[in-house]
Amino acid sequence: MKFITLIRLGLVMLIAGTLAGCGDDGSNGSPGATGAQGPAGPAGPAGQDAVATVAVASNTATPTSASTAAWAALAPQVTVQSVTIASAPVVNFTVKDAAGNPVVGLGNTSQSATATVPSYPNLAFALAKLVPGTSGAPSKWVSYIVTTVPTKNATTGAITASVPTRPSSDNTGTLVDNGNGSYTYTFYRDITKIKDEVAAATLTAPNVAADLGDLTYNANAVHRLVIQLSGNAPGTGSNTPNGVTVTPSVAMENPANAIYDFIPATGPVAATDPSRDIVATAKCNECHGKLALHGGGRVETKYCVVCHTDQRKYGRTEATTTATGFSGSTYRIGGNAVGDFPNYVHKLHMSHHLSKDGYNYANILFNEITYPQDIKNCVKCHDGSATSNAKTANGDNWKNVPNRLVCGACHDGINFATGGGTTLNGEFAGHVGGAKADDSQCALCHDATSIATIYHVTVDPEGSSGRAGYPANTALDTPTPGFPSGQGPTIPLASQLGNLPAGVFKMNFEIKQVTVAGAAGAKKATVVYRILKDGLPVTLNATGFLMNNVDGTPSIYVAYAVTQDGITNPADWNASTNMTVKALRDGALQTGPDADGFYSATLSGTIPDAAKMVTAAIGINYQGFVQLGHPEFPNGIRLREPQFVMKLANGYTARRSIVSNAKCNNCHGQLGVSPSFHGGARNNGEGCAICHNANNATGHTGAANSFGGGWNVGIKNLVHSIHGSAKREQDFSYEATAANPGGFAEVTYPGILKNCETCHVAGAYDFSASANSAALPNLLWTTDAKGDMSNPTLLPSIGLSPWVTINGAGQINYSANNLVTSPIASACFGCHDSSLAVAHMESNGGTIVRLFSSVASTATRPAIGTASTMTFTKTEQCTLCHGSGKVADIKAMHE
Repeated sequence: MKFITLIRLGLVMLIAGTLAGCGDDGSNGSPGATGAQGPAGPAGPAGQDAVATVAVASNTATPTSASTAAWAALAPQVTVQSVTIASAPVVNFTVKDAAGNPVVGLGNTSQSATATVPSYPNLAFALAKLVPGTSGAPSKWVSYIVTTVPTKNATTGAITASVPTRPSSDNTGTLVDNGNGSYTYTFYRDITKIKDEVAAATLTAPNVAADLGDLTYNANAVHRLVIQLSGNAPGTGSNTPNGVTVTPSVAMENPANAIYDFIPATGPVAATDPSRDIVATAKCNECHGKLALHGGGRVETKYCVVCHTDQRKYGRTEATTTATGFSGSTYRIGGNAVGDFPNYVHKLHMSHHLSKDGYNYANILFNEITYPQDIKNCVKCHDGSATSNAKTANGDNWKNVPNRLVCGACHDGINFATGGGTTLNGEFAGHVGGAKADDSQCALCHDATSIATIYHVTVDPEGSSGRAGYPANTALDTPTPGFPSGQGPTIPLASQLGNLPAGVFKMNFEIKQVTVAGAAGAKKATVVYRILKDGLPVTLNATGFLMNNVDGTPSIYVAYAVTQDGITNPADWNASTNMTVKALRDGALQTGPDADGFYSATLSGTIPDAAKMVTAAIGINYQGFVQLGHPEFPNGIRLREPQFVMKLANGYTARRSIVSNAKCNNCHGQLGVSPSFHGGARNNGEGCAICHNANNATGHTGAANSFGGGWNVGIKNLVHSIHGSAKREQDFSYEATAANPGGFAEVTYPGILKNCETCHVAGAYDFSASANSAALPNLLWTTDAKGDMSNPTLLPSIGLSPWVTINGAGQINYSANNLVTSPIASACFGCHDSSLAVAHMESNGGTIVRLFSSVASTATRPAIGTASTMTFTKTEQCTLCHGSGKVADIKAMHE
């Protein structure tokens, strides 16, 4: 609620007059002459300008929809003005809303009606000191609030409080609301005396260890104050007298974390002062969307490190080390529990790559987390490069300050104290450098250059396998036994995401122009392209390998749309033609290179006269380039460009924009590598639909595939189903095997699933962009099954879509009568697959995995490219409610 303060005006009353007689005795009553004006009186006090303030409602008041909505949308800006430490720290700070208006009333009531000291449920304060590293160790934060120590009862001798934790008294400092948006908070404790208090307490319990770090107050050391403003609106949730929940919680949507680094003796830190600024929150949010931990109120990495210090390493019971891993505790995370932020976070992200199993904290099973890119790409989080948009002062510590704590977090099989254990790949027994008692010698072997270019190169050692293996067999077991035709042994896969090993080539492609020309019925596509190796155009060899010491060949694809299911101008690609560069060269179907290294290749496939959205792409086949002769990779290393390139043909209208590959790579780094799929070749999310189109139903059927199938793997169905795995009720079991019957069910999504713009460009998913809205009538129905899915055995099926039986006709031959799903419903179905959601979609004109003949005007489905007057007898009504601006707007429903 906003109030306008009254303008106080100082008014001066000017009174002047003289008394004068007229006549001899004044009996005639005539007035005297007017006297002279007297001097001006003193000026009144200065007035104040009117200031709009935002008043926070009281916890004791009944919340209204207006007050809770105002709290939810507050988006406060907290600014620290000063911190004074003479005894208990005193903090002066201001709070304003997004428009710059002062916020008043915070902390005006107690959370408990019986509390003698007010508590401030929406405000939290913490303070820490930066301690420089010694003997090669990194600097670290020591928290002044993690100070509870073991104590001994003087009478009974009982020892209590053996776990360092945050004392409850630190929540009950004194807050003063100055009434103008400024506040003063005084900590409960005098941090200048904490060291002596801890020492005294420890002496009373001499048999219990308590390593709380260096708590000595030093006015010349760098300190960090953090303030958190978040939580439920006053009067909602538990923010009520006596903590009784009387109304639903309404949380602040954009909580504030104020970070203030300062030196008590001099004030705010300067760029030349010691710092420990390692990871920018913006880097975390590229994957996570928005950090929102501990109830959603802690959103900054600079806050995390103030509490998650090594003082809390006794925070959970240590487990017992066994031959099979760790057991005996559900809280072990490897040496230190909720403390040691670097150890904790590295282990979480290392996840299924960890050497040992059984890491579990608060029922978070570390080993079951999936990480969406090469774990060796340290600059994904740590970035000190001058060109980074999220550079931090100490972002290069990952290579400049090697130490046992951080290295041991990922390399968890190593015991640095003894030198024993195993490396991640099992190549060595223990630490090659032997036992290490400190970090003083780490950099002798692990210098910045070797860490970046040897130990943390972005190469997936097993990424190129199966159809991307090398050399690919020409027939079953030829030349490599154990592999079918077209597949080969596993070799490493290079990624240009981060650092490549010295001598490994970087390959790139460019398309200059695409044209379609020729007589009616005989049109051909000509693609002007060039290949670059280490940034320079390549002149292809006339015969043999395209380049010396590089086997393989990229392909050039030309995708387009032709009539289908009675839709004359489909909004999606549904056909393509392709040739390899080697075939184009050997068949004399290309000319060049020109002076700039461009070749002009004319593909032999015919482009239909009525084709739409003709688009060329190069570099998307499995069997791309393999570099041979590299000493580190004797069996070859597959080379992959950062992303395959695409270009629209002259004179054609482009397919609507739907996703951004840059957004894909925010999480995946280089799409298709770690986790690797298609040998890293299909690495541009904007072009996946060239192959993964609406007609792409899994062909993984029959006995060889455990009688599975029934999934549409058009890109929208595939990606939504993979990313939405945790939300789905039915596992997306495409690519399931006996060893992995759940298929993609194991995938964990790190972001905010309903934030569609994590992947999609604005206006795409909600059809608010004009091109996307115009595409609605021409979207293609998806095909879920089109092959023989009969199961003549009693063997259980693996990878079978349950909807084949639920809505379809079971495991039969669908070659003549496909299973299909309507276009909009198929996208929603990837995440919303419950029976209730399906019933809702089908009751509003949608179709989910039904026989074509049951929803079409003809019993037989026309071939792609064949003109037809057929129509679908069901029409989706989704946009009547979910269209842009409608009552259940897609975008609004996903906020």
